[in-house]
Amino acid sequence: MTNSIQQNSADWLVVGKGAIGLLSACRLQQQGERVQLWLRQPAALKVAFTALEGSVQQHQFAPWPKDKAAKLALIAVKAYDALDCIRQLQPQLAEDASLILSHNGLGTLASIQAELKPKQQLWFLTTTHGAYIKADKAATRQVVHSGGGNSILAAIGPNAIHQEPDWQRALAKALGPLQRVTDIQPFLWQKLLINCLINPLTALHQVPNGALASPRFAAELDGLFNEFCLLAAAVGYPQDQAAAWQQLQQVIQRTASNRSSMLQDRLAGRRTELAFITGFVLREAERCGLVLPKHQQLYQQCQDAGF
Repeated sequence: MTNSIQQNSADWLVVGKGAIGLLSACRLQQQGERVQLWLRQPAALKVAFTALEGSVQQHQFAPWPKDKAAKLALIAVKAYDALDCIRQLQPQLAEDASLILSHNGLGTLASIQAELKPKQQLWFLTTTHGAYIKADKAATRQVVHSGGGNSILAAIGPNAIHQEPDWQRALAKALGPLQRVTDIQPFLWQKLLINCLINPLTALHQVPNGALASPRFAAELDGLFNEFCLLAAAVGYPQDQAAAWQQLQQVIQRTASNRSSMLQDRLAGRRTELAFITGFVLREAERCGLVLPKHQQLYQQCQDAGF
């Protein structure tokens, strides 16, 4: 007797070629999994993957065939691309496909669930593993696994299941330690706290994460933190403030030399996830009848800066 759900295919379709997507693809391939990519412009992609210990390994990924139905898709795209991505991908998904979504920020799940077929499963994966694109050329990318972490996984929506799917162990080896939970929202709010303080501040001032430990940012961090905790309590996800503050400081110290994803996007001239991080916080505050002046000011400053 087994508690696994059997699938007809062990092939992984990884969507996109961002840092977390390619980190996942390389790590899955290292575990012996069959991995192919789905890109806007289908093409083979070579990846030079720098592991945590510094070794460089070469990976090659073929594009997902147009005539093949995917039963398992890991979708690690920006929050603002998630809904359109699902819509474009849907013709190549099996009727009972499992979709594993992973992005920063909140506010996408309801609209994505509305796009799914009755037997399709939606999962959400949040991870603290760090990665970045070191170089990007036409057919080759250099990806660096910059920091170890852990991951949280949960089934989402009315089709949520309680058994362990047969792909979970491979995912745990690739992005573990992996914890399976029944309600991912408390974990997403914990991560949102980190994201809505570190990302916009570092992107606005164009500084690495460690700069936020300086006295220059102390008062602003404290004010943003207190406002966030007020909102989190109002929506039903109260924070242990002492533990949350300690975790924030630990992330700043542990990733001191890192550029946040929002800073990387700003420097590269790409759209940022500001609307799904600080923007989401402000929309939830308005829904609850709260005013968060420090978050509103930071959001406006980021918009004025052009991102």
